[in-house]
Amino acid sequence: MKSNSLKEMFEKSKVLTLNQVSKKRDCSIRTVQRQFAELAVLRSYNQNSRYYTLPDIPIFNAHGIWWYRDTFFSKYGDLRQTVKHAILNSEDGLSGNEIGGIVNLLPRSFMHHFREMDGVFREKHGGVYVYFSNDSEIYKRQKLKRVLESDIKRISDAIAIKILVGYIKHPELSEEKLSAILRHEQNVDISSSMITNLLSFHDLLKKTPDSQP
Repeated sequence: MKSNSLKEMFEKSKVLTLNQVSKKRDCSIRTVQRQFAELAVLRSYNQNSRYYTLPDIPIFNAHGIWWYRDTFFSKYGDLRQTVKHAILNSEDGLSGNEIGGIVNLLPRSFMHHFREMDGVFREKHGGVYVYFSNDSEIYKRQKLKRVLESDIKRISDAIAIKILVGYIKHPELSEEKLSAILRHEQNVDISSSMITNLLSFHDLLKKTPDSQP
């Protein structure tokens, strides 16, 4: 069996199993495996990793995922490597459901295998486990954004506008004082930490603390 013939088979079928190639070419599984190695084929991360494709066939999406019908491939390797890459490169960590959305699989079907991964750890946020990088600097950035976005979702548009208007009118005030003013003057009960997170989210947070008179 020549590599060119194998390439033609892939170009026609897109994805193939070892057995399919072995039967079509009337050769042993070992011969097919050797040819696959020469062509550096990619292996599916679902369907029991039975399917293969050539590296120049997939057009990967932003997450490095490509699928043909119901068979999925990743430019990063197997499912474990793909999940790890997604977590380490996420802006705010990933929940099981978010990971499932990226790899197009139900999280309950695979996440229990990944409770412990090198370079990754999980902790609860809002009642669900979120997976973060265990690199301290990356973790700080991921968790901060996760917390910021969580707080932002809890602030209605109307209250957010009141906070921003109050901040524009009184830029000299600390978040604690702004929280008190909003509570007394506009009956807006919001903590100073949520104001801090809103301002930080919109890149409005003062870079230095208020100077004392």
